[in-house]
Amino acid sequence: MFNEKTSEYSLKTRQQIPVVQSAKYLASRAKAIKAIQERPYLNEADFWILMNETKTGKMMYTGLIISHNACLKINDNMPEKDKFNPDCVSVDKTGYGNSLVFTYTNKQQGLYEVGEASAQNCKNAYPYAMAYKRLFDRVVLKICKLAFDGIYSDSEADEFKERYEDEPGQPPAPQQEKPTPAAARLAARAECQRAVKSYCQKNNADEADAWKLIAETIGKPSKDFTAEDWKQGQQIAEAWK
Repeated sequence: MFNEKTSEYSLKTRQQIPVVQSAKYLASRAKAIKAIQERPYLNEADFWILMNETKTGKMMYTGLIISHNACLKINDNMPEKDKFNPDCVSVDKTGYGNSLVFTYTNKQQGLYEVGEASAQNCKNAYPYAMAYKRLFDRVVLKICKLAFDGIYSDSEADEFKERYEDEPGQPPAPQQEKPTPAAARLAARAECQRAVKSYCQKNNADEADAWKLIAETIGKPSKDFTAEDWKQGQQIAEAWK
């Protein structure tokens, strides 16, 4: 469900790392499955997994993201009294830290919510559209109760850059899967490049000459190196004095 895997690719280490499912993710997963069963206009493709790499080198599933289009569908199918009401929206163009803030106040729904955009959390050129989109999605997700179980709108994407420690009480992570040949080659190349650069900086040597010597020693140009060739190149560079 939701394209869950036992391992995910790490951009940091350039290899597959084991997955851990947090309690918050499990709650959001159960809530999303129930929402799909009860709302025929929603489907699995409306959700995807929010994941963050932990400091211990695992990929933690921390919640689910729902698309803005799904929020539109939910709002369109809600009773009239529960729908997002544009008349309840006001705007503050000079919010805290020069943020643009839309505010939603609806006494009948018992709901107060904000949607903000600033240079820190909005990377596109449409701050008004983004702030309003965040407000709309937050209101809809609260009214339909999905927000209470770790389900976020994709409009919150710039807020997702967090790091998590492994949660206590989680089952042991599955065994790490063997990285693909392409991933292994990239990782070995990065280590070789690090070794060559380190040697050249310490000894004021020319990198072009260093790479030429490694290629001649291995017997092929670096563009044709395999993962094992890159590892051999690293050993050659680290053996230089």
